[in-house]
Amino acid sequence: MKYYIAGNRGLVGRNYMAFCEDSGIEVVGGNTSNIDYSNNEQTVSELERHNPTHLVINAATIGGLQEDMDRGFELMLLNLNIQNNLFDAAHRCGVKRVLLQGSTCSFPLHSETIPYTEETLMVGEPHPTYLPTAMPKIMGMYQCRASNERNGTAWRTAIDCNMFGPGDRVGLHAHVIGALMSKFVNAVRNNESTVEIWGDGTQSRDFMYIEDAVAAQDIVLNNDKYDTVNVASGTEITIREIAELMIKVSGYKGTLWFNTDRPQGIKNRPVSNEKLKELGWKPKYSIEDAFAKTYEWYNDNI
Repeated sequence: MKYYIAGNRGLVGRNYMAFCEDSGIEVVGGNTSNIDYSNNEQTVSELERHNPTHLVINAATIGGLQEDMDRGFELMLLNLNIQNNLFDAAHRCGVKRVLLQGSTCSFPLHSETIPYTEETLMVGEPHPTYLPTAMPKIMGMYQCRASNERNGTAWRTAIDCNMFGPGDRVGLHAHVIGALMSKFVNAVRNNESTVEIWGDGTQSRDFMYIEDAVAAQDIVLNNDKYDTVNVASGTEITIREIAELMIKVSGYKGTLWFNTDRPQGIKNRPVSNEKLKELGWKPKYSIEDAFAKTYEWYNDNI
């Protein structure tokens, strides 16, 4: 057994590499510093050279809400190209097990099924601001299913909730946890009186600590029952609750400003993790412990 992690430099990729190494799994990987996955010939040659049994597709440019709004056209072109090249390479090299990293952004804006199950995908259009992230992932899910039906492969899609942890992105184009971590670190350092929070704070999401998420993804990759599985904690937390938890772990003494003039995305997105639990996944970290570990990293690295 040999894993290839396509995109081994980001939050998921680095942690998946570490997970494999800790588990005694032979693992190699690449990223944009040494391989251009938007180039088909290079991508095919890379997989031929390593000849993996398992491929994890993390290679993509994915940010937060601001980046989707700023660079939607470019993101869709690039990510579809990368995804297609990796699928093509996996097919040519006979890779039986592939894991595509999907996203809960792909769930429909309106749904009669709450919490969202895997069957909810494609019953309606995703939130407009998430389309650049959502549509390539939905297409990839159907490509995995087509390969399974035609070629007898075990290509899987993990519908990932919001993941966070040490080493995540910082700044304007960070995911929500990374963006808030950065704000609180700077506010504490500069003794700022107010921290701005986008929206009214009542919007909620399902968040998962990266080590728990990677363990769940590996279960999805190696399962023989479901082609698509939600990787989620099964518990929602509001942005206000996150901000209050940030105050606790950071020691911040100021106040919160909920700026309702800023975009906040979809209001709520509860996600079912029943299939994941059925496959045997259990979390290792509490949300407070995970936030504390993550805040410590941001404080040391910003």
